[in-house]
Amino acid sequence: MDEEGDFFQYQALDNRPIGRPGKVEEAARLVIGQAKLAADLIQAGKFQKVISIGGGLHHAKVASGEGFCLYNDVAFTAVYLMEKYHLKRVMILDTDAHAGNGTAEYFISDPRVLFVDLHQDPGTIYPGTGFAPEIGTGAGIGKTVNIPLPVNAGNDSYKKVFEEIIEPLAKEFRPEIIIRNGGADPHFNDGLTSLGLTLDGFKMIGRKVRDMAEICGGKEIDLVASGYHRGILPYAWMALIAGLGNFNVPLEEPSPIPHSLRIDSQMPETLKMIAEVKAFHKDYWRCFR
Repeated sequence: MDEEGDFFQYQALDNRPIGRPGKVEEAARLVIGQAKLAADLIQAGKFQKVISIGGGLHHAKVASGEGFCLYNDVAFTAVYLMEKYHLKRVMILDTDAHAGNGTAEYFISDPRVLFVDLHQDPGTIYPGTGFAPEIGTGAGIGKTVNIPLPVNAGNDSYKKVFEEIIEPLAKEFRPEIIIRNGGADPHFNDGLTSLGLTLDGFKMIGRKVRDMAEICGGKEIDLVASGYHRGILPYAWMALIAGLGNFNVPLEEPSPIPHSLRIDSQMPETLKMIAEVKAFHKDYWRCFR
């Protein structure tokens, strides 16, 4: 991409390097490479779970990058597993606070991929997609499951969504592997987002994913990225990993939990949203009938 015009053929304006970007494109390729290695290690039987730090670039689309994501390692991992290892059922769980619009575009009509996207109400945040009625098309209808959480939704809302939507889907779909992506940005003090998770909530997500992976012999790839508060990010990432790995790491909240978030006041709205998601998908999943 020697000229600016070439860059904008393949990348959105928000991906334009500023200042001294260094080797951003090379780094993006390395992220893809480590996702490939993760898939190979698991399929070779060397590990049940592999964590890729810096992955989860879920905004990059089939033919272009956006949202600070040059290439989509989440989509790559699923495609690679299906093409090289002939997997027929891959579950992608996106827990980033933003909807994974790029990943959704890849698999919108692919019945082999169950894409479950848990994110902040897209009417309040970039990229403005991921509403509950967006359920896939063609052969993939019902396999895209958007779960738009209300602003300030906290630990209880996340737990309820896992119990009512995500876990039943996993049991019915019976994936051969789970790919999860997402990092620190659902934290209440992220700064860029408006959700209400605490470190205990991140640990819970890790534990839930670990338990769900028992369906597929423990096979899970975790692509850990996102988070816009450097003081929060390492704690939230570690909480996710600790929950997934089932090991105890003493972690204290790096900032006080606001009194308004100590009780999940958004639970009534979350319950309404859950009912709406089930209504859109009841014709495609027995667990919602």
